[in-house]
Amino acid sequence: MSIAKDTTLRLLEKGLDALSARQTAVANNVANVETPNYKAVDVKFESYLRKMLPDSSSSLPLARTSPLHLDNSGRLGADIDSLAPVAYKRTQNTLRRDGNNVDVEREMVILAETALRYQAISTLASKKLALLRMVAQESR
Repeated sequence: MSIAKDTTLRLLEKGLDALSARQTAVANNVANVETPNYKAVDVKFESYLRKMLPDSSSSLPLARTSPLHLDNSGRLGADIDSLAPVAYKRTQNTLRRDGNNVDVEREMVILAETALRYQAISTLASKKLALLRMVAQESR
């Protein structure tokens, strides 16, 4: 099995990409806190990921590790490539008279949450790679 085809690593990579995009959006929001009529930007990713993943309460996902195995009818592997974060403007509230809706405190909370998630996903990816490395070394 190729590491590039590993579903878990591909999902972790997409998650890190989305969190990086969110961090960039927050940085832009804070940089434009004094810009009149600026609307804060956010990034959607998690809701798209939830829709793509199979419902874990109904059944266990299958892993096809041999061509002799039954085909997994789910399209998760192909769908991962199309998964991407989507940036959108937050237009629901305006905090100031000049039309700017950036709330620096909210942005700092989002930034801290994003950093924690990034660290967690990075740790998961590192552990997954260590596991694959161990399996490769043991198979020699």
